[in-house]
Order: sequence, then structure tokens, then C-alpha cells
Amino acid sequence: MSWTDLNTVRKHLQETAVAATAIEDEEHVLTGTDQVQLEHKSLTQNSEEVKTIDLSSPYSVGSVTLSGTAWRNLPHANLVPDTAVVTADLALDTVYVEGTDYVMDYEEGKLKRVAGTAIPDGGTVYIWYFYFTVHTRDTDYQINYNAGKLNRIDGGGIADGSTVYVDYSTSAGTVTDDLINEAITEAEDKILARLADEYSSSSTDQGLITGATELTLAIICNAKAMDMLLKSPTDDADGAASQWRQMSARYETQAWRTLDRFLKSRPRRQPVAKTNESWGFLQE
Repeated sequence: MSWTDLNTVRKHLQETAVAATAIEDEEHVLTGTDQVQLEHKSLTQNSEEVKTIDLSSPYSVGSVTLSGTAWRNLPHANLVPDTAVVTADLALDTVYVEGTDYVMDYEEGKLKRVAGTAIPDGGTVYIWYFYFTVHTRDTDYQINYNAGKLNRIDGGGIADGSTVYVDYSTSAGTVTDDLINEAITEAEDKILARLADEYSSSSTDQGLITGATELTLAIICNAKAMDMLLKSPTDDADGAASQWRQMSARYETQAWRTLDRFLKSRPRRQPVAKTNESWGFLQE
């Protein structure tokens, strides 16, 4: 028998305070209905946004009046970052500077003047930008959350051969069942190798159950840390991997403390006589 199980481990994982990893604008080309592999597996369900840029030239908003520092909504949300151009006239003789003269909220699709800007209060500006088309799951595309795979659907809104930009997140609660089951087996093998003779795999002591769960969690957290570093070597991934490693170390320390009374006694090391060549006498 196993001392722990998938549901027990998953419950603890869902309560684990490990920050989710948010991925934005990961690029892939979708050809036919072939699946593409995302950079991460075990995605958080319903966290994805699959987008395309369907414009061949920037969208022209026309003239917009900006008063004070109030936000002004644009016709579209989900604007493509860093594509906005804001000018004083249609001839583009005066191009305003983002962050100095105005700020954009690309996700919400709005902008406003900045205090001290070159844009006159109540002045008219002209705006161009690209925006994303956001697609619908099971109509335009299919996604496998556990495997981290994506494909387009024929007849949907994503043209064959299109570049898609994918946002999604991964988190502690999205560890695959396969990884959990492998970790359970590995943890229990480690425990059995050190288990005292009076206990066996059929022992039902609560301490063995708790310790096996904690050691399983340690193995999973370490695997997640390695997975993040291998698949997405970025500063954000490194920070999340560090959290997983710290969590792994805490679980492993706690696991062996919990299991200590069920394990074989370790032989005490005998003092070894050493010669100190500098002083010419034996030390223990």
C-alpha cells in the first residue's frame, strides 16, 4: 500500500504559497490543425488568452480631445504593446512621447495626458495603434492544459499559418497527475530504504502518512524548480524557481523530522585520531 495518495498531495499543493508564473505574448505559428508545444506544461485552466494581429496597417482612431489627466477610452482593448503613435496633426509633424506626454493602458485600451505634458489641456491629438483579436477556445483553437499544447480549429477565426500570441499562467495547483504519482513512488522508495525493521510498507502509522506526503511535496517542488529553469530561462522564471526550491527544502527537512522515529538508527561516528604535522601530536 501507499502511505499517501494523489488527492492528499494535490490538496497540499493547492494550499502551497508559491507564486504563479504569468506568461505574456508567447509567440507560435499555427499550421493546419497541428499542435504546438508551449514553453510550459500544467497551465492554470481558463487562464489563457490566444490572440492574433489581423491588421496589415495601424488602426487610425482619428482626433481625440484630452482634458486634464483624465483617462480617455479608445475604440479597442487589448492593444499591442508599444505600437501607439500619438501626434498633434495628421501630417505627423509633432509626435508626442509616451511616458513623457501621455501614458497608455494597452490592456484596457485607454490613454491620458501627463502633468506638464507638451499636449495642451483640452488639445486634440491623433492616434494610431495595432490591436489584438482575442480568440475563443473550442471555436478558434483547442488547448491541452496538462500537456501545454495548442492547435487551431479549421473553420475558426485563426487563419492557417497565423502567428498567435498566447498569455497563460502556471501555478502550484497545476502539477500533473503523472508527476505527483512518480513523486509518491520515489518518496516511498526512499523511506523504505531507511525504514526500521519493525515497520513495513503496510504500516498505517499517521507519522508515516504525514512524512510520505511531505517528502512527496519536496520532490515535486524540486522538479518544478528545475522545469522552470530549463523551459524559460528568464528573471521571472528564476524567481519562481527559487520559491519552489525553498519550498522543497522546507518540506524535505520537515519530512525527515516527521519520519525520524520510524527509521533505522544511524551508526554513531567514532572519533578519528589525526596527526597534526605542525605540532607533532595526535588530536581527536
